[in-house]
Amino acid sequence: MKNLIVLMVLLISITLKSYGQEQGDAVVGVYSGFSFTGAAFKLAKTVAENDSTTSGIISGSNLPVFGLSFDYTASSKFTIGAFGSIQHFSAEVNEQSFEAIDTSFIITPITANLNRLYLGIVPKYQYETASNIELYSAIRVGFIFWQGNFDAENSNIDAIKGFGGGRPALSLVAIGGRYYFNPSMALHFEVATGAPALLTLGLNYKL
Repeated sequence: MKNLIVLMVLLISITLKSYGQEQGDAVVGVYSGFSFTGAAFKLAKTVAENDSTTSGIISGSNLPVFGLSFDYTASSKFTIGAFGSIQHFSAEVNEQSFEAIDTSFIITPITANLNRLYLGIVPKYQYETASNIELYSAIRVGFIFWQGNFDAENSNIDAIKGFGGGRPALSLVAIGGRYYFNPSMALHFEVATGAPALLTLGLNYKL
């Protein structure tokens, strides 16, 4: 009986150790999330679709944020990560004619497809937790790129079909974490203050 207890304790110790992060560990992940930009776009779309003036003229849609991540454990307290993401937006303006002060106006159809790309690094501070749970706070330092295509009958609008631009982006990850359900695979989450997403959920794999 004593030998059985010793064996069980030994097996548990090995299992717990295999779940935890150690210096030199690398973790890759996929994630999906919700952004402030996406929420603002949905709100504007809803207002336009419900407004009597623009109802039936303006429509659109957007997808959640999708991305990939990589983390390297530098020490028991610090990891350094890199990640990228994409979020797709589309909008349409349907053809519409109206009159004002004895003058006729025609709104020509417009179709726009926009992609919001993000590339960044994320230094993380790891908290002391259970062996199969990791919690951390972090800073995101990155850059947002916009790519767009416009299809319109109006040549002036079509001239900006190569729309693109970018800006730096800095945000705080208030809390993030992983729950390892086996030594290699983990459920992952982050709650942050800004780009590329306010809330992300994903799967991580320890290499």
